[in-house]
Amino acid sequence: MDILIPVTFIVAFLSSIVSGMSGGGGGFIMTPYYLLIGLSPQQIVAGASIASLGLGSGSLIAMRGRQLVSKKFLAPLAAITIIFTLLAMLVLPKIQSGVFETSIGMLLIVLAPTLFIKKTKLHPGERSQKSVLLGYMTYAIILFASSLGGGLATLLFLPLMFLMGLSAMESNALRRILMLIQAVIAFLILLPQGYIIWSYALTALAGCYLGGHIGTKIALKRGENFIKYSLAIVMIASGLILLTKW
Repeated sequence: MDILIPVTFIVAFLSSIVSGMSGGGGGFIMTPYYLLIGLSPQQIVAGASIASLGLGSGSLIAMRGRQLVSKKFLAPLAAITIIFTLLAMLVLPKIQSGVFETSIGMLLIVLAPTLFIKKTKLHPGERSQKSVLLGYMTYAIILFASSLGGGLATLLFLPLMFLMGLSAMESNALRRILMLIQAVIAFLILLPQGYIIWSYALTALAGCYLGGHIGTKIALKRGENFIKYSLAIVMIASGLILLTKW
């Protein structure tokens, strides 16, 4: 048996616990891992689309019954997600591997401090029409970038919380649904192109489902602060490995 299959399960499981606990960031672990084992950017996005189905469904099941999804923003954000995911899938085949690794490595290091933004100080509540409009625009840009890989979806809490006024848990619940939509679109487009490596993708799906469910349960009980430091270390270490590799 390929030793990378159980390793992939472990990495997916642990990264999804981190993502479930902190509201995101699992991609900061999975993307460097996939790059290090030799997958192309296109194969990574294809595999991530399947893994996201597991992570999102596991997290949402853990949240069931809590009425956390904002119906006010669901429809417009879903429309934006569909449009910009489709645009990203048009750009994806043109991405060159070397540039991808270098860019992701730099982003991991630069974005590590964003984990320590005081989310609790971004008080939820009503926002002005201008702020909400800016939130939609910012969401679209981040969503497009995240569709190309790299774990950038964790930054979606910025427009959802700061510009649109959602609470941390509301933002997380809504983002999970939107990421499921993104994953389904990416999967349907990339499936016939042969980018999916099924042995890794299905293994990651199982690991992400279990890890996302467990991580979300922990977050609902204990919060996320203690995980930030370890995630920041992983991000910086992964970024340095990718930069020195090339």
